Amino acid sequence: MARERIEIRRIEKAAARQVTFCKRRRGLIKKAQELSILCEADVGLIIFSTSGKLFEYASSSMKMILEKFLESDKQPKLESTECENQDVRRMNQQIEDMKQSVRRMHGEDLQTLTLTELKQLEFKLEVGLKQIRAEKKEQLFKEAFDLEEKIAQLTEGNTKLDVQLNATHCCTSAQNSNEEETMFFELLDRQDHPKSSVSTICSAHNSSEHNESIKENGVPDTFLHLGLSTGYCLGGVG
Repeated sequence: MARERIEIRRIEKAAARQVTFCKRRRGLIKKAQELSILCEADVGLIIFSTSGKLFEYASSSMKMILEKFLESDKQPKLESTECENQDVRRMNQQIEDMKQSVRRMHGEDLQTLTLTELKQLEFKLEVGLKQIRAEKKEQLFKEAFDLEEKIAQLTEGNTKLDVQLNATHCCTSAQNSNEEETMFFELLDRQDHPKSSVSTICSAHNSSEHNESIKENGVPDTFLHLGLSTGYCLGGVG
């Protein structure tokens, strides 16, 4: 019959918990002994109960095993520190090499270089100079293109402004022309109006005199009311 699997969690009952502690402690010490015998390993086991009681097992000497443990704990720190120091030294050397390369690019510290190294340095400078010139040319072309675009935009803006100004000028001229014509006709009306009044008065006076003349000549009033001409009236009478 299969053994029932026990859930690994804290045992609530104190008595059961104490029994389980004693059984598992003896089993753990037995496994440590077997491991040290089978594999010739130094095994150190330290156990404290809930009451603070110490239980330990050591395959040789607990002190010696603890000293080995402390030394092994310090060793990774020493190795880590040594690796960090090596990284720092390597980075410092790289920085120094880069500084020396820059100085040589500026024509300094060339006395220690051989002819081959000088030729290599000259080749690097020529390659760098070509790249600089190519980049400079590209930047100049880009700036020229940008300027052409700006000039085109400004020209287009000026053209639109000229069209707007011309349209505004035409509207203003038409307005001024209309105002001048209106003023001109108003002046004419003012000049012609007195003459018209005088003409009307004179015509009325002449018509009155004419009617009186007709009456004196014996023309009936009916003809006058009908507005017939004097010549017609006279012809009819005759």
